Amino acid sequence: MERKVSWPLYLTAFVISAIIFIAGIYVGTILDTAQVGSLSSDVNSLSRELSTVQVLMLSEEDPAFCPVYEEEFLKIDSEREKLGYELTYLEEQKNVNSPELKKDYFILEAQSYFLAKKLQEVCQDDSILVLYFYSNDDCPDCAQQGADILSARDASSKNVLIYSFDGDLGSAMAEGFMTQYNVTGYPSVVINGETHSSYISPEELSAEFSK
Repeated sequence: MERKVSWPLYLTAFVISAIIFIAGIYVGTILDTAQVGSLSSDVNSLSRELSTVQVLMLSEEDPAFCPVYEEEFLKIDSEREKLGYELTYLEEQKNVNSPELKKDYFILEAQSYFLAKKLQEVCQDDSILVLYFYSNDDCPDCAQQGADILSARDASSKNVLIYSFDGDLGSAMAEGFMTQYNVTGYPSVVINGETHSSYISPEELSAEFSK
């Protein structure tokens, strides 16, 4: 006996599946947008905290206050690094790109970098400052270079502060640093003001971080 196809039933199932699929995309988009908004708020809040410490240091550069400055700075900079990981997760794992948020984060990084340099000057802080310039467009070695820098940092006995900048994003802050340190290609690493063009090996990084 020939079996009849229930077209209304198939059509109903198709419509329900389509609605569920579209709803899933819509909810995912809302969640991603909420994450970007929350991260942006956190970046701006931390930027204000860094500005407060900067003002305090400018108003009173007495080395006697260094323990307070260093404690506050390390606490804030730890939060800055966490925000960087969240931003990377959104970009690499969830494919959520927000150029304006990245530019705001680069400003936060610059604030932290300048404050760290001030601590070196006023408090004789011996932290190693690393500026890492990369590109997401055409840089086969950039991902490995970033991983190597993190590994060398974790293996170092010194406090290594890393500030990463996407040189192709169009950030005035990143471009300013690149001009200052004569960065013309990717990857490039600036360690305590000394520029290393192209890929630098884990062994070289470890040697630099042990100086």
